[in-house]
Amino acid sequence: MKQPPVIFACSHHRKGNSDLAANLFLKGIRKAGGNAEIVTLGDLDLHHCIGCLKCRTSKDNLCIFATKDEAQDLYLKIIHAPFTFFASPIYFYHLPSRLKTFIDRGQWAFEASSQSAPLFNNLADRHSYACFVAGRPKGEKLFEGAELSLKYFLKYFKTSLEPAITFKGIDFPNDLKSQPDKCGILIQAGIDAWKRSLQA
Repeated sequence: MKQPPVIFACSHHRKGNSDLAANLFLKGIRKAGGNAEIVTLGDLDLHHCIGCLKCRTSKDNLCIFATKDEAQDLYLKIIHAPFTFFASPIYFYHLPSRLKTFIDRGQWAFEASSQSAPLFNNLADRHSYACFVAGRPKGEKLFEGAELSLKYFLKYFKTSLEPAITFKGIDFPNDLKSQPDKCGILIQAGIDAWKRSLQA
């Protein structure tokens, strides 16, 4: 594998439950004999999509902000990674703002894939994984909007999102750490994801 798997830690603050989820998934990958890169998305300052649709006609469908922040480099990581993982808190039944900004900027990928751009030609179908962590202890559709947004964003990168690992009632900084069963689920998910990628 030339490009390692990419793990996106999507919380706006460090060392919380989402960061732990990202590191536990990485631990699983390493236990299986692999490695991965963690991107701390919450630390990045990304320009938001302004709906100008310049990506529809620009060279390589690039966004007008492609050279002004790190978003384009991250999209290329998704394109070339064997798989990706997103660890994200849930804010008001949805994804945090920087992750949503990153997804909205992915309009260029929709345009490029719709036009059969060379970057997407012969791109193999791959898998992506996610863990959503919510402070609310209940909510019938607590994760539904977040999962749909991430699923259809990744679709244009030829990456299929597997059903997300979801945890409710994980609110205070050590809540996930204090529940070894949930930690074990994330470690095993990392092991399984790495092994699956070797079979592709």
